[in-house]
Amino acid sequence: MEERVQKAMFDYFRLEGQAAIVTGSGNGIGRATAIMLADLGARVMVCDIEGDSAKKVAEEIGGRGGTALYNRCDVTNLEEIRDTIGKTAEAFDGVDILVNNAAGFGGGRTFDRMTYEEWDRLIRINLTGAYMFTNEVLPYMVKKQNGKICMVSSGAALGYDFSDPHYAASKAGMIGLAKELSQELAKHRINVNALGTGLTDTRMAHLPGRSWEDETKGLPWHRVGTPEDQAAAIVFLVSEAAEYITGQVLCPNGGAWM
Repeated sequence: MEERVQKAMFDYFRLEGQAAIVTGSGNGIGRATAIMLADLGARVMVCDIEGDSAKKVAEEIGGRGGTALYNRCDVTNLEEIRDTIGKTAEAFDGVDILVNNAAGFGGGRTFDRMTYEEWDRLIRINLTGAYMFTNEVLPYMVKKQNGKICMVSSGAALGYDFSDPHYAASKAGMIGLAKELSQELAKHRINVNALGTGLTDTRMAHLPGRSWEDETKGLPWHRVGTPEDQAAAIVFLVSEAAEYITGQVLCPNGGAWM
């Protein structure tokens, strides 16, 4: 790559040296996001409830010449959240970027088959976990008067997946939280946006009996999204290239909806 082009890339995105936390980054969209951020110069905390997976991703980033730490973190556990943020801030001198990606899935439940326990579990992982992580990170961003937060929501929140009402509700809550916070935190120059992901080839999306061939036929782009498709959108939203974008929902879905 020409030095001129490389300099322009770093100048436009300005991710070099930024301290980022990506939750649920042991696999799937989170893994792709952590790697992409590190490739562009960010220092990344890879955290996941599967600690071994987080370690592997951090080691992969190191092998590519990037900078990463890892920590096991259950996003429903406030002490583990604080531990993860504290280690990030100590190693990287604060926190500049938070990607709330960690998620649970509903497993194809309809409303009449869902239990109170299943509802509570998914709301706690997807929505309350994002709220707690954001709340604990904000003092670092407010101190710097700068920060980027991305809530990884879903097309299910926008009415494009008619199953798993508890999943849809939790993901819709993330969008509502992002929009409200974007207004409240603008005075601190903290951008808050959301991603409305389309169908993506991740471990969580592979439900028993699901026909990916049939679903692909119905997509204008004629393929299912990859974790890298979603990561590219996330990285844009948390970069300085998106400094004037806040309170928005970006939907990488291959034209499945508009």
